[in-house]
Amino acid sequence: MSRPDLNLLVTLDVLLAEGSVAKAARRLKLSPSAMSRALARLRAATGDPLLVRAGRGLVPT
Repeated sequence: MSRPDLNLLVTLDVLLAEGSVAKAARRLKLSPSAMSRALARLRAATGDPLLVRAGRGLVPT
């Protein structure tokens, strides 16, 4: 079994706080596409969508 990327926990924390991929990306000084890929890795690792669209933002599942 591969070791989990614990840096993704920071990504999840910021995504939950900001409620937006773009805002979270800005806060972590990443591109929006890099943040989107990190969210995809989080979803794959957990087998859960974690965050879904609600209007213009994201809400936890």
